Amino acid sequence: MTFAEELLLLLLHENTGYLAPVPEWEMSCAFAGGVLMDLSLKNRIDTDLETLSLLNKTPTGDDILDPILDEIAREENIHSPRFWVERIAARAETISDKAFARLVNMGILDFDSAGFWSLSKKVSRSRRYPRVDGVPGEEIKQRITRILLTDEIPDPRDIAIIGLLHNCDGVRALLEPEEFEIAEQRIELLSGMDLIGRTISEAVRSSYRPPEALRTRHRKKLPSIGLLDFLRSHAMRHGNLPKFFAEQAKKHGPVYQINAGGRKLVVLASQQLNLWTGKKGRLLLRTRDYLEEFQQEWGTARSIASMDGADHFRMRKAMRDGNSRVVVEDRIHEVFALARNTFSGWKVNSVIAVEASCQRLIGEQIAELSVSIKPPDHLLEDLRKFEYRALFVHVFGVIPKFMLRTPRMKKYKQSVLDLYAQIHATHTPAQRAGKRRDLVDDLMELHHSDPQFLPETNLGFAFIAALIAGHYTGSAMAFLIYEMLANPDLHERIIAEADALFENGDPDAKALTPEAIDVTHRFTMEVLRLHPVINVHRRTVMNSFDIDGFPIPAYSEILIAYTATHYMEEHFKDPEKFDIDRYLPPRDEHKQTGAYVPFGTGTHTCGGRRWTELQLVINVLLIARHLEMELVPKNYKLKLSPFPKLSPSKHCKIRIKGYRRPLAAAQPANSD
Repeated sequence: MTFAEELLLLLLHENTGYLAPVPEWEMSCAFAGGVLMDLSLKNRIDTDLETLSLLNKTPTGDDILDPILDEIAREENIHSPRFWVERIAARAETISDKAFARLVNMGILDFDSAGFWSLSKKVSRSRRYPRVDGVPGEEIKQRITRILLTDEIPDPRDIAIIGLLHNCDGVRALLEPEEFEIAEQRIELLSGMDLIGRTISEAVRSSYRPPEALRTRHRKKLPSIGLLDFLRSHAMRHGNLPKFFAEQAKKHGPVYQINAGGRKLVVLASQQLNLWTGKKGRLLLRTRDYLEEFQQEWGTARSIASMDGADHFRMRKAMRDGNSRVVVEDRIHEVFALARNTFSGWKVNSVIAVEASCQRLIGEQIAELSVSIKPPDHLLEDLRKFEYRALFVHVFGVIPKFMLRTPRMKKYKQSVLDLYAQIHATHTPAQRAGKRRDLVDDLMELHHSDPQFLPETNLGFAFIAALIAGHYTGSAMAFLIYEMLANPDLHERIIAEADALFENGDPDAKALTPEAIDVTHRFTMEVLRLHPVINVHRRTVMNSFDIDGFPIPAYSEILIAYTATHYMEEHFKDPEKFDIDRYLPPRDEHKQTGAYVPFGTGTHTCGGRRWTELQLVINVLLIARHLEMELVPKNYKLKLSPFPKLSPSKHCKIRIKGYRRPLAAAQPANSD
């Protein structure tokens, strides 16, 4: 490994999924020093106490080291190691990103789409790295800790890495306080044993960068928009929030402030700010504030949606298997059966409201796959109505609190409590014996292992959070049906894919190859781009910061308008055009990191993203296979409802004209 990779593994905090909280500048200098150490060991440079000189400019073949080597080779003057440490430190983020990617590719780390890293299950169990040249490597934290706490003689490379770690204050993060006190003298001794390491470590230790507040010379006043800007906007009048935020960013810049109704919210809307949120948001922003009263209404103190930091990471890990795409793949024939059962209720010549019907379609599938129940229709509908009312009261603040205490809302809330009890009662060891593990089983295991972290008072809402998420997936499904009928040429291509897949019976998950579902998948991606159901994150500033020259004080409310990029011309050509070819090479517009983000950005990126993608694709294929439909009226143009989420208007309806294929379950295709 390179020193950068080893440094990351030493600084990775397994309880938070991110690097230990060591000073950022010192860490940057340590990464720079690690690059110089690698170049020295490869005989490309030489250093003494005063100078760093080039020995050989031949590339090493390493994409972390070679850009730095090239920069050193092009420099005409001789400089000190400290000069190069400070210069390379500006690239620390790029160095660490590449090192993280390598560790994932080597099977040492696992990466979560929300920006968390963790040791792979294999390494975590064995404390050994995958074999390289036939020799397994010892896990570095274990090795360095042993060297520091015993009299074992370290090799020169370990001495160098200890020096780097010590000079960015990383040893304190590695050892327990009592261990650090015992080993302090040995740490100082080892840190100074290697000449090259000592030289670079001195540069790391003595390098200094002024605080952010001193380096920002000119602070600008935030541009502001108000009620008139909302009223004048065609996008806002039509409920298209992502387009509205994109238009305002084009006019005012990516950072601006909304002044409306006596409240001020800072909006962040650009690709770069989406990336910034992923890297810095965990240190500066928190989630819980706007959700506190909403959660209390459900009888819970906190949920994964309101957690931050180590607790959020732990909860994501506990729920990872239950929210994974594998669940849908393993139970794909159950999804087929559930969908067909729902379709059987869509009678020929009947007119149905698209969103409400899709929420039942998706809700029944999620209920079976996530919590292993078959809820009656009214229960899912009661849950949705209570959720929406609670959002309008506690999150949006547009309805008074007494509106949650009406007889009808009390009835809906009782249905929610009954649902809690039903799920709990069906997940005793005896009830679950011999059944496939589901999300509730994982939550129950966490509750029993640590009832303080996930107490009984928080279990109920955790159980039904997946069903609530189904309301949002149901809205996405409604958009898919509308766009399929509004784009008849694409509808025909999707029908062709569906017929090919089901020609010999129901396919298994292995048959859903990228080639087999190419059009359907790209169609789904385009719908999610144009109609992102959740299109902003709301956060509270917990540590003040400057961004783009604007000071953002603590306690400010932030709207991360991450989907504004979906309507920005610089990322998506003709952004309002429905175009599934934008996801084909050479365009590959979705591969612009931080630009295509239908599932969020930062630490709260949707943990069930891959489940949702597959579930939507499967249902689109089944609808194309079985149903003949038309919009009502035939020339209906989509109208949007922006709150409490982006969804089709309740006036979006379809007529079931007939069935293309019988709804009776087809025999599974022969996998041989």
